[in-house]
Amino acid sequence: MEGKDAIINSIIAAAESKARAIVDDAIAEKDALLETTRNRLKDRETEALAKAEKEAQKTVERKVTLANLDRRKLVLKAKQALIDKVYDAAIVKTLNMTDNVYREFIGGLVARYADDGDEIMVSERDIRRLPYDWATKLGESIGKDLSLSSKHHTLRGGVVLVGYKCDKNLTLDTLVKQIRPETESEICEKLFSR
Repeated sequence: MEGKDAIINSIIAAAESKARAIVDDAIAEKDALLETTRNRLKDRETEALAKAEKEAQKTVERKVTLANLDRRKLVLKAKQALIDKVYDAAIVKTLNMTDNVYREFIGGLVARYADDGDEIMVSERDIRRLPYDWATKLGESIGKDLSLSSKHHTLRGGVVLVGYKCDKNLTLDTLVKQIRPETESEICEKLFSR
């Protein structure tokens, strides 16, 4: 029996050895798979972080770009408001001229653009500054038949020449609006060139 037991023990020992080898191989394979999985997860994590950082950077850049555009719009709006105030101040300064200087200024406009027979329509504000006798004297001095209209315009100042052929708007608002395209770049240069 000893021979039989020896064979059985030899088979068992061989089986245990083979089983240990299989278990060791399985453990080694498991460890290799775990290592590979850890490396893949680490690579994916690194890629995900890099992608997230790129997206975050793009988002920041977009927001900075939009903020700069908004800032430029606000600055442009403020500059436009300042330019509007400059032109409005020109009208106010003209309206605040002394009566004699204002009459000369308006008289020069009328002399330049009036046709014989025109009626001079003044603003309600200028009724006292530009009276009837002013209109007739102005007409005599430039050799044209001019009269003061009984109607008044509602703008701030200046006159409207009401004629047979056409009316000519010489109100201060209209005059400023007409010269603005020619003078705005010069005014911008003076205001914002510092």
